[in-house]
Amino acid sequence: MSSYLDFQPDEFGIYEYVPGVIVDIPCAIRNMPMSVYHGQPCVGPSISSSQLRTIFSQSLKHYWDKSPLNPDREPFQDTEATILGRAAHHLFLGEADFSKYFVVSKYAEFRSNEAKEWRAEQQLNGLTILTAKQVECIKGMANSLMLEEPVRGGILNGHVELSMFYPDPETGIWVKSRPDAVPNDADGADMKCVADIFDEGISRGLGDRGYHQQAALTFEAVRHVFHRSMENFFLVYVEQKRPHCVRINTIHPDDVADGIVENQAALRLFARALQTNEWPGPKGEGGDGSFVRRTTWTREWAKRRLKQIEQDLSQ
Repeated sequence: MSSYLDFQPDEFGIYEYVPGVIVDIPCAIRNMPMSVYHGQPCVGPSISSSQLRTIFSQSLKHYWDKSPLNPDREPFQDTEATILGRAAHHLFLGEADFSKYFVVSKYAEFRSNEAKEWRAEQQLNGLTILTAKQVECIKGMANSLMLEEPVRGGILNGHVELSMFYPDPETGIWVKSRPDAVPNDADGADMKCVADIFDEGISRGLGDRGYHQQAALTFEAVRHVFHRSMENFFLVYVEQKRPHCVRINTIHPDDVADGIVENQAALRLFARALQTNEWPGPKGEGGDGSFVRRTTWTREWAKRRLKQIEQDLSQ
């Protein structure tokens, strides 16, 4: 196996992907296939933003169940949402060879033998099948995105799908970061296809999906790989369904700072699990057998409901 030490980066400090090469230095790599990135491309165990978020927000066991390090992992299952999001990203971000990965179905449904044989052939060729409805949806999102001045100005351009790698100084674990776009020296951006485009849904999604951790890891990757500081991480939201509204937000610096701390805590857990080969699920603060309580809101609601019932009975 060759090393990236054997190659020279371009004028931006970026390496071109070389099949079979092992990542063994802090580096940024262009055109790395997603399947390689999500595998184990480094000289040691590696972990990505989504995996760190799973460890932090769920548990080591939830991570391990789908980990490429686990020979008994759950196979990945595509859903309509993941297919739509992946195809939209591929088209919007200008990735080449769309036809190498996707094919538009010529059948409305797969009931006939002919349709079933066609579907099996496409799957055998490693192609993801898109329906006419999904294609129409993608076109609608693309049209809405191009109405936005920041998108036309290049917020999703620059270095697209750039894979960055560095060893964490504390644990030695190889960390992976792959934002949708690095449009300039100071900013990063990621596109999100969402169902809820309103303030509450956006804020809830930011916390539930840990996008601040994703931004934080990009900040750290740029610092370790390019030795410079980022200033902003933009989230470009586009509504999956009509009318395909778009909004662009910047993750608050305080949330990015929190994300750095949360990622490091998850890294420590991951490093310890690699040493012990123990991947526990979530436990309460008191451990097994401890008391469990309803939420404060639920208890207060029950008190109000009891009071209302007592009033009704007294009449």
